[in-house]
Amino acid sequence: MAEEILTTIIPGTYIRVRSEGLIRAGGFAVGNIGIVGTARIQAVDDAGDPETAEDGSPIFDSSIYGRTFVLSDYASARAQLGNYDALLNASGAVAGQLNLVRSLQVAYQNGARTVFARALSPTPAPNQAAYTAAFNELIKDDVNILIAPELAPDVAAAVLNPLLVSAENNGKDMIAIVGSDVDTAALNTFLGSVPSNDTGRIILATPGIYSFDAAAGTSGEVVAMPGRYTAAAVAGLISGLAVQSSPTNKVLPGVTQLTQRFSYGELEQLVGGNVLALEERRGVRVVRGVTTNTGAFTQITTRRIVDAAKRGIRLSADPFIGKLNNQRVRKALYGAIASFLDTMVSDEALVSYTLEVTASRDDEIAGRAVVNAVLLPTFSIDYILVTLNLQ
Repeated sequence: MAEEILTTIIPGTYIRVRSEGLIRAGGFAVGNIGIVGTARIQAVDDAGDPETAEDGSPIFDSSIYGRTFVLSDYASARAQLGNYDALLNASGAVAGQLNLVRSLQVAYQNGARTVFARALSPTPAPNQAAYTAAFNELIKDDVNILIAPELAPDVAAAVLNPLLVSAENNGKDMIAIVGSDVDTAALNTFLGSVPSNDTGRIILATPGIYSFDAAAGTSGEVVAMPGRYTAAAVAGLISGLAVQSSPTNKVLPGVTQLTQRFSYGELEQLVGGNVLALEERRGVRVVRGVTTNTGAFTQITTRRIVDAAKRGIRLSADPFIGKLNNQRVRKALYGAIASFLDTMVSDEALVSYTLEVTASRDDEIAGRAVVNAVLLPTFSIDYILVTLNLQ
């Protein structure tokens, strides 16, 4: 509470401290991943031995469900959520049921740092409503990137898109990454079904990847993973990048091979259709970092820069709510926001900005202070045009 002079009965020196000029935005995360998937871990007794029923079947620990785990590395994910099962069955079909930790392995191999995870029981197989309910709880935490690698792309978009819209309307900005395989024989059909978001909050990544499966065979092996798991790899990459650093041309460190290799013409169609495609070129790398939006937020960096600016401005401004709406306090509010935006300029997330904080007499009566800002985000180099003059 601010120091105020309430009485001056006894003679003395009374000091009022006005600290508004020292208010600044605190730090905040821009790359925290939120993930929902299936997991199961065997319960243990007081001695630490696995618990079994009378018939010898394992007893599973139900305490991992209905809570959010905050994870900082793959080892802690495996310790708290158990091991995954083999992705492929004997005939080579995808049959894995414990896919949350598998997805976390892919994410951490490609640069993930902090992950918020919620586990669902694999039996019975969770439906769309179960994923929606889990994500509704998950987004109450400080998450920035949402993935559900177990879900088919259309189902993942159906779950995540409404969450992104409602969260944005409630002052929380996130992006979602969906992965998919591509039938190149029906490429136009695929491009016609790309999930979209009016504000560029969905990224569609393709194709599938090869990744190590510790549960395959006696000592594990590298297996082909469906395209939906590519979302975990791309999320790991983006989570480790500053908001102004584009994933374009960046190598996925944990991926060495793709399940599909596209021709130049196919890549041209995919990138032109706002799909984040991967290619094998001195490693596996992102061709162009784009969202599925065809408007202002085509580049992933634009979406992330604007989200960071919105959050920083909000964190700068919120402490002023309830303070006096006069010129002195509005000047302090201006200083707090400008200080944050100056940091974005020095970090090269913004080229420049203009800012004003005003309030008419009617605004003062209504309790409003009006902030107007014009931001010039930094864009990445996607194309280099070279002209050779020969003499």
